[in-house]
Amino acid sequence: MIFLYAILSFGALSTLYPFFLMVSTGFKGATDQNDTKLIPNYWSDVEGKDEKGVLKPESLLGKYIDDKYRGDASMVASSRIGAGASLSEVGLYREFLEKLPMDYWMAGFQQAPNQVTSRLVNRYQSWLKDKYTNNIESVNKAYIEENTAFQTIVVPSEQLDRRAWVARQDRKYLEWLQFKSTLPAEFRIPVRTQWVYQQWVKSKHQGQWPLVPDSVKGKATKFEELTPADATPEFLSEFMTKGLPARYTRESVESIWSRFRSGERAEPLVRSSVFPTNLGDKVMPIASFERDILIKTQSEVKRDFALRNYSYVIDYILLNGRTVFNTVLFCLLAILTQLTVNPLAAFALSRYPIKASGKILIFLLATMAFPAEVALIPSFLLLKDLGLLNTFAALVLPTAASGYMIFLLKGFFDSLPQELYEAGQLDGAKEFTMLTRITLPLSKPVLGYLALLAFMGAYGTFIYAFLVVQDQRMWTLMVWIYQLQSIAPKAVMMAAITMAALPTLIVFLFAQRFIMRGIVLPGER
Repeated sequence: MIFLYAILSFGALSTLYPFFLMVSTGFKGATDQNDTKLIPNYWSDVEGKDEKGVLKPESLLGKYIDDKYRGDASMVASSRIGAGASLSEVGLYREFLEKLPMDYWMAGFQQAPNQVTSRLVNRYQSWLKDKYTNNIESVNKAYIEENTAFQTIVVPSEQLDRRAWVARQDRKYLEWLQFKSTLPAEFRIPVRTQWVYQQWVKSKHQGQWPLVPDSVKGKATKFEELTPADATPEFLSEFMTKGLPARYTRESVESIWSRFRSGERAEPLVRSSVFPTNLGDKVMPIASFERDILIKTQSEVKRDFALRNYSYVIDYILLNGRTVFNTVLFCLLAILTQLTVNPLAAFALSRYPIKASGKILIFLLATMAFPAEVALIPSFLLLKDLGLLNTFAALVLPTAASGYMIFLLKGFFDSLPQELYEAGQLDGAKEFTMLTRITLPLSKPVLGYLALLAFMGAYGTFIYAFLVVQDQRMWTLMVWIYQLQSIAPKAVMMAAITMAALPTLIVFLFAQRFIMRGIVLPGER
């Protein structure tokens, strides 16, 4: 017995692992969503490195940097400069970023291609809420857009490192510049000429490092290590005419930083200073600055990473139609119809047995031998002929009768003392009265168990619900979550599934007594 209970306990615990892993993945992001750790690494590891001394992407600093640069590995590698700067140098760099003209820096923490939200997006949407007093119609009128809520507003595109990019001088972009000016130094990524040069060389040679001439490579071993100072004058001249945005042909960010650090406040330098040939210790302390910011705000950053996915899921659910209302109403109607139809059918079979009762039960049980998907198309065609598509009737009526429930209830009703019904008949009670006064009160445990089954069946369905109700205004929670997987990454989906599982878990925990009594009592009787 001890061995048997040990096996059962192990089996019970093993079922908890996938659930806890699902919850844990909801706290993760692009850099760590594929690991199998129950506790996210960034909760305890701030800036851990591997055996080669490379920063771990799943550490807090690794996630922070990846988040700031939109998951662009090339930009991250190019910006890992100035790691050994002093605190005074970091403070000077912060001041430099705060005074840098807006067309010399891009906003960081933008939404990555494989993500659905970001720190910048949330901050921008909150800023618009305050500016337009939480009136989305005013925003749509001003921007000539059709946003359903502030959470659907997209951040304007800004590609300052692209030569061909030209800003749209509309109201949305001009107000974006107002918002951009409010961003702290943490959000500001300087448009370094070195970075623009690296991207231009990479594009020119189709991203193939062996094709880059040795006269351009210098001492670099990859694109992210290229420096304009190593290239020939002819190559630099081509870059300035074909790759460098016009706004940076007079002075580069590197030159401004060099003068700023030296305490110079002269007029912009001449054209030849676009590429400082020897910055030495005047390299921008980007890596040290970002590490300093993270150390000071790590609690806030951890909270943002942990809650970002769940916050997005809540907004997604609340913004998409009447999701919650539809789901609640569907579950209530499913419970009501199944606890009406099935007890009536079981009561009739129990109180008025006929010769074909056995065959009827076999027929009802035979319906359980076929998967529900087999009946999808016939059900759809029948509902279409009846004109019930896109109605709650289409969701509820096909599942109103259940062969399993009728079989279970009939067996329970048969086990009830017949003396109770005889006493009721002597008192002149009708069959309906005996059903409501004798049978159903004694069947509360079984009915509670069946109500839970009805709830779980209605709450968890999505294929059938999506088939017979294609109007988005009537979609249930599971249908919306099913649709979410087409745009959301794994971590967001795990957060969505976790939140969707909570109602079932809560109902199960509070209904354990009914479940046990509903399973045990029919067997005992």
